[in-house]
Amino acid sequence: MENSASYEGSCHCGQVKYTVRISPPISEQTVMQCNCSICYINGYLMIYPKTADVTFHHADDAVKEYRFASKNVPHYFCTNCGTSVYGKADIPDKRHIMAVNVRTLSGIDLKTLKIHEHDGRGDVKV
Repeated sequence: MENSASYEGSCHCGQVKYTVRISPPISEQTVMQCNCSICYINGYLMIYPKTADVTFHHADDAVKEYRFASKNVPHYFCTNCGTSVYGKADIPDKRHIMAVNVRTLSGIDLKTLKIHEHDGRGDVKV
């Protein structure tokens, strides 16, 4: 991938670990901050890499799935510390991407990110 970068990510306790390759690098991305109930409560700052560009380095039972509202987007969190790490759309035309919580990436200075504030409070459709 040209003009891309790899980042290591993990939950707070380190049980959930992953590597993500994104293009362009995060310094050139716009990160989404949504005000819907789950994003607001979990403090999500999301990027949307291709599912194929995320590699997990933990056992399947290291994460638990939570679905709400339309049940189309499972949100995954660590079974030990509870950190919300990522989400995957369970919709055929969206399965090629996933949502990764930037707050779980190592070495990211959140103050330098370009943030897009999305008004998802009234939009629970996916």
